[in-house]
Amino acid sequence: MGRVIKLVIYYFLYNLVFMGVVFGVYGFVNHTSDMPQSGPVYFNLSMWVQLFATLALGIHLLAWKYVTRKDLSFDFPNTAKVLLASVVLSVGMGLWTNYLTELTELPNVMEDLFNKMMYNPLGVISIVVMAPIVEELLFRGGMQGHLLRKWKNPAWAILVSALIFGIVHGNPVQMFFASILGLVLGWVYYRTGSLLPCMLMHFINNGTSVLLFHLSGGEDETMTEALGTTGAICLALVGVVLTVWSIWYIKTRLIPNQIAWKETPAPAEEVIASESKEQA
Repeated sequence: MGRVIKLVIYYFLYNLVFMGVVFGVYGFVNHTSDMPQSGPVYFNLSMWVQLFATLALGIHLLAWKYVTRKDLSFDFPNTAKVLLASVVLSVGMGLWTNYLTELTELPNVMEDLFNKMMYNPLGVISIVVMAPIVEELLFRGGMQGHLLRKWKNPAWAILVSALIFGIVHGNPVQMFFASILGLVLGWVYYRTGSLLPCMLMHFINNGTSVLLFHLSGGEDETMTEALGTTGAICLALVGVVLTVWSIWYIKTRLIPNQIAWKETPAPAEEVIASESKEQA
């Protein structure tokens, strides 16, 4: 778990570092030490912080080989069909998990923030593009991939990475939804050995949320409000059917045998540490 904990620290550390950098540059350019605490300027600076921090984390994961080239390849059976089934799986998941989230009535403490992000170009880029790429590199590639190679039981590797994925979102309603989504994304990564189907599913999930938000005029309606109780339940059941079918199809028809998980080269910093110990 040491590597997993280290990656979680990196996740938060990059945000802290770039918060200092971005706000420091703002103060230098404007010749002031009074930093904005709220308002449009503060929000725009925060969006730049999130964008730079996410980009830097992604580069770190790739440069230090926490994610290998094989993790980003189409080297798995029935590639086109798997990608198509992943799209169907993502849509199905979205239908029933959104309805289930409504039933839990968990607080959405970041609702105002996300509503603002939906109208900000940097916010949309962060949600739709950066998050699907970098979060999959981090939680599935960097964390789950490592645990799959180290632990004998893949279910625990998938569960742990999914729970961490949910917890770091820090928003009760997101934590619940993201953990469930993380389980399915983790399973897809386990079956295919590639992060690309996971990134595609994550992109569809986040992109659909942004699209529906704007189609509803920014009202962010629930399924029950938009379709009524009966309509919402029916649509959720359709989602369950699509989810079950997609998982069955991928597991039994497309990839009946899991990709063999083998030890990959350790990150460069771990190699250096190991060599130092040997020399000592």
